Amino acid sequence: MTPERRAMVDYARSLVGAKWRHRGRKPWAVDCIGIVALSLEAAGATVEDRVDYGREPWREGLREGLRARFGEPISFDDAEPGDVILFAWPGKEPSHIGILADYTHGGLSVIHAMQRKNVAEHAIDGAWKRLAVEAYRTW
Repeated sequence: MTPERRAMVDYARSLVGAKWRHRGRKPWAVDCIGIVALSLEAAGATVEDRVDYGREPWREGLREGLRARFGEPISFDDAEPGDVILFAWPGKEPSHIGILADYTHGGLSVIHAMQRKNVAEHAIDGAWKRLAVEAYRTW
């Protein structure tokens, strides 16, 4: 893993346990986009983060923003720790992102913020893999 990707994952991991807050951009209160923005900055990237979004993406807005920032998506099967993963709940458009990580217990994990769970890291099991729509290479 490159130093930038390692710094990104390590910073995201340091946020585990932080409270979920819509549009949050502080280490103690973040949303799923906030984790990605803060982690990219911690790894040395310049982030032009917009915080004028609703709780639900509108007409593919999240996907369009990710493509504008990272370029064309890659397959989840080609994703590596430090990449951004886009998720969609069944029957809905993509509305959630997380950072792929190297799980401390082996395999891959995702670090993300959810309203009911705050910032958490857990293994990518079959259910989460089915929710993964695409991935974006960060470095």
